[in-house]
Amino acid sequence: MTIVVNNKTRNFVADKIGKYINSPEQRLIQGATALFMQPVIDYFNHSADDETRAVSVARTIGKIIAGTCVGVAVRYGAIYCAKNFARYSVTKIENNFVKSVAPMRKRDIFMPKITYDNPSKTPKEFARIHNNYVKTMGTILATFAMVFTNFLIDAPITKAITKWLTPVFRDKISREKKPEVKETDG
Repeated sequence: MTIVVNNKTRNFVADKIGKYINSPEQRLIQGATALFMQPVIDYFNHSADDETRAVSVARTIGKIIAGTCVGVAVRYGAIYCAKNFARYSVTKIENNFVKSVAPMRKRDIFMPKITYDNPSKTPKEFARIHNNYVKTMGTILATFAMVFTNFLIDAPITKAITKWLTPVFRDKISREKKPEVKETDG
């Protein structure tokens, strides 16, 4: 069986989803999907003993919640920082096209000096390209930051959530194991 993706679908994904769903939103969607599926798989894994199932479900939920919250926050924060250090000013316009661009301030370390030999971008088109550039730089910064946040923030939050949820799932699993008491007439 082959799956054919037509141009209409391809354009929708590229033009709509690609423009509006960036790294933080992608992480949020991934976390929501994982929270919907993975704990259920762990819960119904009857090949593991009851204690392991309870801890596994609690730990999975903890990892997903901690990872999603921290990941989204770090990505948004890094994109915000990149935006504040990548401001630009158009230094030359030729025939309504951007000829050259430079950093606005000395601290705009993420904005390179750009000169086009054959200018083809209007100021509006350049602003869109710059916005994508800033989001990409922010995502790269976030990737480096998350090397540290995984250990410093995610792990303690995961541990706390696991500790809090394990008794809840342990009780739930043990209640399912108890045989129902049948009422007798008499």
